[in-house]
Amino acid sequence: MYIFYLLRHKFWVMYYCFKHGLFWRGIIHDWDKLLLPSMLFVYAKYYPRIREIRNTDGYYNPCSAPPDYQRAILAHFNRSRHHWQYWIMADGTSFTALDMTETDVREMICDWAGAGRTRQKKKWTKASVRTFFNKTRDKMVLSENTIRLIEKNLDSMGW
Repeated sequence: MYIFYLLRHKFWVMYYCFKHGLFWRGIIHDWDKLLLPSMLFVYAKYYPRIREIRNTDGYYNPCSAPPDYQRAILAHFNRSRHHWQYWIMADGTSFTALDMTETDVREMICDWAGAGRTRQKKKWTKASVRTFFNKTRDKMVLSENTIRLIEKNLDSMGW
């Protein structure tokens, strides 16, 4: 059931955010998915399908989801600075990745850890965070500065 997944995810992200000094970010992480009925119900409706299309690395392409889920995830990305998609500037024919801030990168890494730990349960290890980044980085649109920040923070945060 989606609500239990979301609460476990929020717990682990908050745990890692607190561990790395991101107290407020840990508290408000994914608030919209939990508190906005328009988000909660759409995510809950498609939770089983998203689980099916997610690959073993934890990656899925939201563009392959139904349109109402796509609108919900886009709204979430546009509210949530810890997603790389928040930092994309599009002009209609091309897009550019803006530099993420260090705080946002650190929350994104905690999000990866929380998502991995929630999904993989006992199979999850600290190395899973770096493995996720290495396997999915080519699917993300990131600036060179953001890539350097991610790599630096993976090291400094102990991943």
